[in-house]
Amino acid sequence: MLQQVLRRGLQSFCHRLGLCVSRHPVFFLTAPAVLTITFGLSALNRFQPEGDLERLVAPSHSLAKIERSLASSLFPLDQSKSQLYSDLHTPGRYGRVILLSPPGDNILLQAEGILKTR
Repeated sequence: MLQQVLRRGLQSFCHRLGLCVSRHPVFFLTAPAVLTITFGLSALNRFQPEGDLERLVAPSHSLAKIERSLASSLFPLDQSKSQLYSDLHTPGRYGRVILLSPPGDNILLQAEGILKTR
């Protein structure tokens, strides 16, 4: 009995909704598009692109950020030059190590010794 009442109610509602849509097709075609554009533009205006790679990658309370801010305060760098977007690091705080193995040896087999190098 409850199923029949629900079925009749839904059937009459859907029938009336179909009649309304068929009588006013322009409204039902343009209103969703206008609402989508309006809400989409208002919501997307709040977002700004993030250019700081450190903020995107590292957690906000990471030790690396704290140490980097300390190093920046103690050893300031002149970053007034124009930077390219391809520069993903700040210049000046990086070192390079070139490791060579004796002829005939494999340097990858000496991993423990390499990792202890500071």
